[in-house]
Amino acid sequence: MPASPPRMAPALAGLVVGPVLWAINTQLGQILPYPECRTGFLSSVLVSGIAALLSLGAAFLSWRVSSLRGRGAGVTGFLGSLGAMMGPLIAFALLSQAVSTLVISPCAH
Repeated sequence: MPASPPRMAPALAGLVVGPVLWAINTQLGQILPYPECRTGFLSSVLVSGIAALLSLGAAFLSWRVSSLRGRGAGVTGFLGSLGAMMGPLIAFALLSQAVSTLVISPCAH
């Protein structure tokens, strides 16, 4: 029996939210250095940190769905497990972008 859409959406959270936030963060990484150089406030570190937390939250949501459905519970359980693994991976990439902002001055452009 196929999973209903309301149950499928939380399972997909870790697979969708993290990559979308990573794409947005990558684009903001091209835009934010200019105002950061003028003001001195490293907003890209803040944005990357918040995005990493949101990615971990989406992974937790996916994990909850997969753990409620049990192991091997079909497509929803598989997508929930996959999302639970993808979220921390994307969060690591987002935190790496935040660290690079701390290492390289935004005024170095």
